[in-house]
Amino acid sequence: MKVICWNVQGAKKVQVLEEVNFLKRLHNPDIIFLLETLTNDLNSKRIIQRMGFQNSDFVLPINHSGGIWVLWNNDRLHAAVLSKESQAIHMLVHDPICNKNSIVSGMYGPAQEKDKDAFLDHLLHLHSVLTYLG
Repeated sequence: MKVICWNVQGAKKVQVLEEVNFLKRLHNPDIIFLLETLTNDLNSKRIIQRMGFQNSDFVLPINHSGGIWVLWNNDRLHAAVLSKESQAIHMLVHDPICNKNSIVSGMYGPAQEKDKDAFLDHLLHLHSVLTYLG
């Protein structure tokens, strides 16, 4: 399974679409997370549609920060979004070749010091839940 995660710092830039196409040709990823997309609902849907993936989902930015897109193809794996939050998208991914399931997350950590403790607490809680399930 190939996963790419990229902080694009604004997905409306013309070169973002060109760069995603380049990454697709070079690495043939199964999943791409784009972070800090900074786009609204309509722009997100319009741009994602042009990127040529079978499936996608996204979380909108809050104010002028964040935004996460996840794009994937189900050619070599089977993936589904489990949970979306303001700073994360969590997916269940099944690799049929090795018959294994994985949790794959794209996260955009908080920049403000005051928000970091809550985010880290969330990650610890997520870890405890996944450990219990595993």
